[in-house]
Amino acid sequence: MGIKEKKNEGTRGGNLFSSLLSFGSFWRGRKGQILLPSLLIIPSLLLFVYLLFETTKLSREKIRQQFAVDSAAFIQMGDYTNLLNRTAYVNGAFPYRIFKEMYDCPPEGKMQYTKDNGSICPYKMLYEAGAFPKDKNDVEGVQPTQSTFDGSKRWEIAFDPAVRPEFLVNPGSKQDRPVLELVTEDQGVKINVEWGMAIGYYKFYSQVYSLLGTVEESQYTVFERLTDSFNFFRKSYYLNANTPDCVSNPGGCGNDGIFSPGGFSANKLRKGNGFLMHYTQAIGFHAKVFTGGTLPPYYLGDTNPDMPMAGMSPGGEGLFQLATVSKSKLKAFGDGLHVYQGWDAPSNYFSVDFSNIAKCRETGRPCVHAMVTSQCPGFRNANGAVEDNNCVWPDPTPKYQTRLYP
Repeated sequence: MGIKEKKNEGTRGGNLFSSLLSFGSFWRGRKGQILLPSLLIIPSLLLFVYLLFETTKLSREKIRQQFAVDSAAFIQMGDYTNLLNRTAYVNGAFPYRIFKEMYDCPPEGKMQYTKDNGSICPYKMLYEAGAFPKDKNDVEGVQPTQSTFDGSKRWEIAFDPAVRPEFLVNPGSKQDRPVLELVTEDQGVKINVEWGMAIGYYKFYSQVYSLLGTVEESQYTVFERLTDSFNFFRKSYYLNANTPDCVSNPGGCGNDGIFSPGGFSANKLRKGNGFLMHYTQAIGFHAKVFTGGTLPPYYLGDTNPDMPMAGMSPGGEGLFQLATVSKSKLKAFGDGLHVYQGWDAPSNYFSVDFSNIAKCRETGRPCVHAMVTSQCPGFRNANGAVEDNNCVWPDPTPKYQTRLYP
């Protein structure tokens, strides 16, 4: 029994050995057959690796260009946002708060009417003469707080429409006033405002609006220098993209983006071209001049001639009153300025001319696109229509924000 089992084991071992010999013989007779799949798979794999590498290289360059253009457009548009917000402050909040704190009652005392039928605060008298704007919801004797305006989408600060109708809406042209009557003839007759007091009002008023005009001129001058050749866009794009064109010609770096259709150059904002500053060329006032006890005790004096204001502005135009931006420019900034920046596709292993295949209509070569806006919070007017991005005047609300879209 044991001998038979050993014989069987030997038979199984012999069968296994014979199978291995047969398998080896099978492959020895078919060595060349592995070459055919190798010739197909290995080159295909190499081509796939090259394709992946070249695609990655192209995608990386496009991403770098997109980032550079997004950054440059956002930084440049920030100059517009700053100007619009600062102009809104100068137009409304600054003069309103200054004259409110100076002439409201209290701290000022009220002046009696000539016929002793009541009294009036100097703040109200000057506002009714059209000297400065105030908040529509202003409360006499109560100073506005920060919370008053923070929760409001629209700051309804305006001149008396009966006296300054030229500023009732956003003016489409320059509205220089020949003479601003700081104290009108009717007020001079009806109110006991003395000549020396009127001179004090004139001095303070001219100083305040001269300062406001200087501030507005200065911030516009800074804006003009920053947007004259759009250096912020050029420098930002140069630093982030570092293209051969920018290295060889820094002054022309980013020209495609700047001169894009509907872009920065096409919507350039300049004095007389969408940006207007309005002045009064003279100031006059009426007040009572007391005669020292003789009858009648006073006579109504007036400035004759009126006080010339030509020296109050760099251009000799007069005393600053307001700065505005045209409806068309504000709408363009709200809808968005377009930037199409061209770039040269890198060479590739397959010699595919992507610079020609993927060229943009706007640049004649591959390009990346960005759209950037300067928008004030959306609010609706009386008939429910959306305002045209105007928070400069009327209702000067310094809440413009720069937004970037792909």
